[in-house]
Order: sequence, then structure tokens, then C-alpha cells
Amino acid sequence: MKKNIVRTLGLSAIFLFIFLIVIQLYTNILWIFNVPIMKYNIVIEFGISILIFLLINYLFNKNVEKEKQKRKEIKKEEEIKGKTNNNIKEYLIQSIASILIGAIVFTVAVYLVGKIYDTTADGNSYHKLAVGSMKNGWNPMYESSKDFTKEDGNALTVLDDNVNYMWADHYAMGTEIIGANIYAFTDNIESGKAFTLVMMFIGFGITLDYLILKRKWIDKKFGIIKGVLVSALLVINPITLVQMGTYYVDSTLAISLFIIILELININSKDIKENNIKNKIESYLILAISIMMCSNAKFTGLGYAAVFCAAFYIYMIIDKIRMYKKGILEKKELSKNIIGNTVYYIIVVIITICIIGSTSYLKNIITKGHPFYPLYGEGHVENMVNKEIPESLASKPNIVQFFISIFSKCENVSPSYSDVLNEPDLKVPFTMTKEEINNFNIPDIRIGGFGPLYSGIFIITAIISILMIIDYIKNRKYKNLTIYLIIIGVSTLLLTLLDGSYWARYIPYVYMITIINLAYLFEKDKKVYNIIGIILTILLAINSGLVLKTSLTNYIGNSRYVKRNLIEFEEYAKEKEEVPIALNLSAYQGVQYNLDDLGINVKIVNQEELEKSREPKDGLLFKY
Repeated sequence: MKKNIVRTLGLSAIFLFIFLIVIQLYTNILWIFNVPIMKYNIVIEFGISILIFLLINYLFNKNVEKEKQKRKEIKKEEEIKGKTNNNIKEYLIQSIASILIGAIVFTVAVYLVGKIYDTTADGNSYHKLAVGSMKNGWNPMYESSKDFTKEDGNALTVLDDNVNYMWADHYAMGTEIIGANIYAFTDNIESGKAFTLVMMFIGFGITLDYLILKRKWIDKKFGIIKGVLVSALLVINPITLVQMGTYYVDSTLAISLFIIILELININSKDIKENNIKNKIESYLILAISIMMCSNAKFTGLGYAAVFCAAFYIYMIIDKIRMYKKGILEKKELSKNIIGNTVYYIIVVIITICIIGSTSYLKNIITKGHPFYPLYGEGHVENMVNKEIPESLASKPNIVQFFISIFSKCENVSPSYSDVLNEPDLKVPFTMTKEEINNFNIPDIRIGGFGPLYSGIFIITAIISILMIIDYIKNRKYKNLTIYLIIIGVSTLLLTLLDGSYWARYIPYVYMITIINLAYLFEKDKKVYNIIGIILTILLAINSGLVLKTSLTNYIGNSRYVKRNLIEFEEYAKEKEEVPIALNLSAYQGVQYNLDDLGINVKIVNQEELEKSREPKDGLLFKY
């Protein structure tokens, strides 16, 4: 019974994952033919997702049944027929239950975030600009958002020389496409940011299914309670919690990357149930969707996905050649494995970049000569991670920046938050202040962004890593050792080579290692390992719990504040055809869509005058 529940949750997560990628594929294909997003697109996309899910699930079950019949050498036709009918019945019940759970989760997520107002600068600038413009008919494949004006059906007053248009036109658009489809159906721009909550459920369901059912662990089976704890702590983390009520996309990238690593482990592990065709094919399907989601959430997502997949692809080739030389694999099987994986990745990359990423990667190559414009290429903007770095860290190697940030107080010490040249403040691990906790009302905290207790948790993680490596060597579990070292090695390489190692939302793979280590502790039969696992679980739960409390308080307080302003503004604008307004921060032009949702036609005036006297943290105040 428990296994059926776990499997149903896993399937519902897979269904939602298919749904999110269908939204992106369907929308981009329509854009090719210059067909804009329409109100009921999401209903059509949901229907297509159901058909795909049912077909895939049916084929999986059919293949599994064939394998069972072959192994048992069942010869009686009636017996075979009876078993097949039972499997079809079970398949239908489980599939329908999975779809219903997925529909409920999606609806609840849309409803909840629709009640929360995004008060962030990024959310109210280029994110809402892109989402709102798409919803109103903008086709990013053929035109600039700056050219899509009120005369074309947009709700937004065009502001000349605004950098937000550049980001909306050229940055990765995966989550914005999802948001625009939701917005078109609900007529509430805040509901479009439901993708983070949905991704949290997807990450939880897929991880739980993997831990309980898909792997035969080293010493014993993974318990349900332990599986729930590990899966929950993976997705309920300081990165997702501070962003789940905003249009920020780092959480989607992080969870997608977590699933990529998870499925790469699953596909390449020695202890995978190799006779289960369904498990293998399903893992490749989930991996493909994860790559597409991760790569089209942010440009860095494409890089992260590419590096991890490339490392495991090389390992796969080396491992298969080793098996061939030992006589375990025949030459035909060797070729089949290498060619099959190569073709698989080529197809995934083509869909990722040329279809879903056609409005960013492909368009940028054609129009700007570089896929990652405006971060690179002619006329690119300054890299934000270098722009925001504290002065004392700028001259230090990236890996040193990482360690200083991990062992410092949780705070924003960057030029955009203060005119004073503040610097990271080192602290004793496992200590924290009320101020640190309160700083997690910021969606992209720069220093110590993994939470107030993570410096101590990191030390425990490092110790467990050493124990794991020793254990794998001592017990000659060389395959497990190799896979773990690949993850550690790639993560270290990224921390060393890429800018932004001090900033938690740019290095989510670090948190993934902590969760892998927690799973290792729980899989061991030794009592001492389980005790350490319980301690680490408690620390992680407290760490995320403190961040959650601050985030919820911030969301509720800000939303009440904005709601009051909107009610007052709606009352004022009741009998006016057009209301001239001035925003006290130009980045917050996206609030025009909030006003449009209330049926208020606005026009921005006196922008320059108001800019001179603005208060940066009060971006949602209106003057009229």
C-alpha cells in the first residue's frame, strides 16, 4: 500500500513535469506560425499532457508485463490474458489518480501564489514585462517587447532606454512562458509564478519515488519516513523558500539540476534494477525534461546541465569500454550503448536550444552573434555577479570567495543594497543572530545564502564526504565511489572556474551534496550513522524552518501592504478612462499589469522627477 502511494506521487510528479515542458513546446511551436498565447492554451496543453502521460505509462507497463511473462515462461493463454487485464486495470487507476493529484497540486499552487504579490525588483521589471507582454499577444520570436505597445494590445506604457526590454527580449524564457500561459487563463499576473511551488512538488515526488522504489540501496531498503525527510529537505531549502512567492527562477533551475544529478546517478549506478526496462526508460525521460527545464530557466542552467551530463557521458563510455574488455559486454552492445546515448543527447540538445530555446539561444545567435547575449557578445552588459561582489572578495579566487561566504553572517553586503562599503563578517559555525534570520526577506541574499546554520552543516557535510570515500574504497564499491567523485569533482570545478561562487542561488549543486550525504547516512545499517543522520536532519529542518518563517512573514506583510494600495488606487480610478501615474522606481513598471488586471488604464508620467526623490525599497508605492 505504501509503495503504491509513493509510486502514485512519483507518477503525478512526472505528469506535472511533462505538463510544464508541453506548455513550453506548444507555445514555441505556435509562435513559429505567429500564433500568440490565448486564454485556453493551458487547457489544451493539459489535455495533450494527459494523452502523452497515458501513452507513455501504458507502453511502460506493457513492456514490463512482457518481461514478466518471458521470465516466468507463462504459456497458458487465459492466465496471460487475466494478468494483462489486471495490469491494465491497475495502470488505469494509478494513472488517473496521478493525473488528479497533479491537477490538484497545480490548481492549489496557482491559487496560493495568486494571493501573494511579488514585490521584488526583478519580478516587477523584466519578468512581469515578459510574462505580461506574452499574455497580451507578444511574439518574442519575431519582435521586440519594446515595439509591442498599447496600440498592439499591450497593457504596458513603453519607457524608452529601459534595460528591462533587453532582458525580456534575450534572456531564457522557459518560466516566463509557463507564467504567461497561466496568466492568460486566470487574468491575474501574480498567479503566473506558480512554477516554483509546482517544481518543489515535482522534485519531492521524483526523489521519493527514486529513494523508495528505484534503487536497491547498499545495506538495506530505504524507509518511507527517511525517504520523505530526505525528499522534503531537498526541495524545501533556503533558495526555494525565499523565492517561492516571486518570479525569480533560481529555484526552478536548482530543482531541475537536482533531478538531473539524481537521474544521472540512477542511470549509471551499479545497483540499479537492470532488468526493469520501465525504470531505465523513465529515467531517461525525466532526465531529458530536467535538462530542458534547467537550460531554459537561466543561461547558467544550460552550462550546469551540460557539464554534469558531459562528465557522466564520458564516464559511461569509459565504463562500457572497460566492461567490453572484460568480456561482460559484446561489441554490438558496446556500440549500441554509446550510439544510443549520443543520439539521445543530440535530440535533447536540439529540442532544448532550437525549439524551447528558439526565442533566446537561437534568436540571440542570429541577431546578436552570441547565444548568451546580453551576458556575452557585442554590446553585452556587466556581469551582475561581479558587479555585486563585495570589494574585499573581488581580488580573491572564486573558491576562496565560496568559503568566506559559507562561513560569514547571512546578509547582503553589495553596492545595490548599501552605499557603505560593507564586507562579509565571519562568524562561528552554528551561531546566528536575529538580524541574520531577518535578512532572508531578500530573495537573492548574497553572503551566507544557504541559511544561518549552514556553515556548521557544511562542516558535517565535509566530514561525511570523507567517510563516504573511505567506506567505498574499503568495501571496494568502486562504481559508487566513481559516481560520487564525479559529482564532487564537477561541483569543485564549477566553484573554481565560474564567477558567483559566493552567491548561494548560483551554486545550488553544493546543497545537493549535503542531501546526497544525508541519504548515505540513512542507508547504512550502523546505528551511529543513523544518529548522525537524525542530527543532520534536525539541523537542516531548523535551518530551512527559520528561513521559511521569515519568508512567510515577508510575503504576508508585503501582500497586505500592496493589497491596501491597490484597493485605494482602484477606488480612486473608478470613473476615470486613464489615470496618469508615476512609479517611484522605474524597475517596478510591471505593476502596470497588476493595475490592468483590475481594469485600470494607466499612463506613466513625471518619471525623471520622481526618480530623483525615490526610496529604493518602496517600489510599489503609487503617486497619482
